[in-house]
Amino acid sequence: MPFFHSRLALYAFMAILSVVVLIGHQALPPMDRDESRFAQASKQMQQTGDYVTVRFQDELRAKKPAGIYWLQSSFARIFGPDAIASYRFVNLLAILGAVFALYHIGLQLYDPRSALAAAALFSSGFLVLGEVHLAKTDTVLMALALAQQWALMQLYLAWQNGQPPPRHGWLWFWLAMAAGILVKGPVLPVLALLSVAALCFWHRQFRWLAIIRFWRGFAIVLVLCLPWALLVSAATDGAFLSTAISGDLLAKVKSGQESHGAAPGSYALVLAILIWPATPLLLWAASQFKAFTGRAETRFLLAWIVPFWVMIELIPTKLPHYPLPVLPALILLLVGGVAVLAKPADSTAKWRYHLGISLRYLGVAAGPVLAFAAIWGAMSFGGETSRQALGFAFLSLGTAGLAAWFGHLWIRQALWRPFFGMIGAAMLFHMIVFSGVFPALTRIHISSAIATKIATFPTPPAAIATSGYQEPSLVFLLGRDLLLLSPTEAALFLIEAPGGLAIIEQRHQAAFLNAARQLKLGLDAPEQLSGFNISKGQEVVILLYRAEIFDATVGKG
Repeated sequence: MPFFHSRLALYAFMAILSVVVLIGHQALPPMDRDESRFAQASKQMQQTGDYVTVRFQDELRAKKPAGIYWLQSSFARIFGPDAIASYRFVNLLAILGAVFALYHIGLQLYDPRSALAAAALFSSGFLVLGEVHLAKTDTVLMALALAQQWALMQLYLAWQNGQPPPRHGWLWFWLAMAAGILVKGPVLPVLALLSVAALCFWHRQFRWLAIIRFWRGFAIVLVLCLPWALLVSAATDGAFLSTAISGDLLAKVKSGQESHGAAPGSYALVLAILIWPATPLLLWAASQFKAFTGRAETRFLLAWIVPFWVMIELIPTKLPHYPLPVLPALILLLVGGVAVLAKPADSTAKWRYHLGISLRYLGVAAGPVLAFAAIWGAMSFGGETSRQALGFAFLSLGTAGLAAWFGHLWIRQALWRPFFGMIGAAMLFHMIVFSGVFPALTRIHISSAIATKIATFPTPPAAIATSGYQEPSLVFLLGRDLLLLSPTEAALFLIEAPGGLAIIEQRHQAAFLNAARQLKLGLDAPEQLSGFNISKGQEVVILLYRAEIFDATVGKG
């Protein structure tokens, strides 16, 4: 049996993927803002033993259910609570599970080699690999979405083919949904509802839904999800769920939350970058839309993708990870375009053929575009490690060029070998970017620079406060006892906390020094750091102040 037709190829790919992800987990510093908020809340959950309420320092974090924090804190207990990689580890398991599931779904649609191509394309994509490196909910949610939809697909295909449904298919469907609710609220129920509604609309009947066993499944979801909902409501007097629904979910639906608004169609515009190296296959899929509706398998994939995609395009809040629950289905559709369209015999269709080839080359070019963006980032934010950042960036350009060359060979020859070569080069590109370029952009890793500077002090600070620069990554690195204060409060802090350290952002320096003068507080010359705050999109200068130490022996003799 050829290697690419065997399961050994799948396991070999999963092993390579594990190495790529683990290297990135160790190399990349904590990122702002969501990742550090999740990691710090999970760290506090593990430290306090409170697995009901979710808190960031003393603030109630009513953004997401507790599921992701349970997972992250569990691995932090195993691997250590201070390393950000501990909180990212669950993402590795999630992506490996997703790859395994996607491969087996691909076996129902294509031959084993095409199924492997689907799994490889999916897990080597820019968006997927980028999210895997961050300790957030989205990679886990994507894996659970794949599990839920796979179970639903089995039930649907059994009905379409007149076969008895899988014995436990309905159970896996509801279990995956319940887990998804505990991780990120209503996303998976909405995905399932939209998929089912699209299929019912297509077939003009609802009777087949009996195989889903709604009432049994609904009872399972309640049994698994309701206890935590009741406990957290009791612990917070209903504030957690109220804030999560009105302050987070509904706010995103009504308007662009936290300056993340964008017009409908935004995801379609950036899709080519988000899924590279699968970009060259987009045109083929668009041209085959009518053919997809003729097969039950691909019809299900369309029901999975289209309604959810329309929904996220219409929601005012736009974030890059929102398409993740439907990306596996999209890749499964795109993998059908691996073979190049044959040259048409009639002259009237030649222009379509040449247009298709041209657009495929444009898709291949998405890789070098990403590489030039990495070079720009290295030049702009490399700081003291700009040589290292530029070295990795130009290395990424070389791998992107290699991926483009393999893409060219695939377009010309329609062979599997260059296609897998393109995927391999793309994965190497992403490893270099996420494990080399991003960690070397020291100007954006301000919190890490502050923590490193503090670690060099001969005497560790007795307590630390910060004014102006108050990013979550700083809290994660310095601990939950970090005080977030105003400039005046920071001056008072240095009086009340002998041996304390005040971290002052330059925009708050004048107010801090004015308060220090009024309080007759003597200050040592500050240590200074500078960088670029990517959360606010602005240059920052950070000053580390300590109070002068009064020496009672001075002047005596």
